[in-house]
Amino acid sequence: MTIREAKISDTETIQSLILRAVKPESNADFNKAGVKYFKATLELSAIKNRIMNDEYLMLCFIKGHKMVGIIAIYRREKLSQLFVDPAARKLNIASQLWSAADKVCLAQGGNGNYWVKSSTMAIPVYQRFGFRLNGAQKNKDGIVYYSMLLES
Repeated sequence: MTIREAKISDTETIQSLILRAVKPESNADFNKAGVKYFKATLELSAIKNRIMNDEYLMLCFIKGHKMVGIIAIYRREKLSQLFVDPAARKLNIASQLWSAADKVCLAQGGNGNYWVKSSTMAIPVYQRFGFRLNGAQKNKDGIVYYSMLLES
C-alpha cells in the first residue's frame, strides 16, 4: 500500500477509476445532462490540468501495482474528488486517503475547515470524517448533491 501524489502518467487510470466508481449512466444522482457534464470534467485534459495545478492536491492510493483510490483537494479547503474502485471498497482506503490529504493540507497552511458537494452515496463516508450536512439536497447541471462542512 502506497499513497503518493498523482502524476501526469496517471491521467487515464484516474479517469477510468472515477468512471468505475461513479457509473454515472446508472447512478440515480445523474440525469442525462448530469452524465454529460460529469464526463466533461473527466476529459483527460481536465484531469491533467488538476494534476499540474498547484492549487490542487491530488493523491493516489496504490495497492499492489494498481491504483484503487484518489482524492483531490482544492485550495486546502474543497474536497473536490474522493473515489475508490468498487472492487476495493470497505478496505478503509477512503479514510486513509482523507487522513493523508488532511495532513498535507494542514502542513501547507490549511486551517482544517473543509467543504464538499457530496453524492447521496458518499454522505455516510463524509460523516465518518466529521463532515455535517449543510442544507437540503441540491441539483446543479443535472447532478444531485448535498453540501457538507467540516469545521475544526
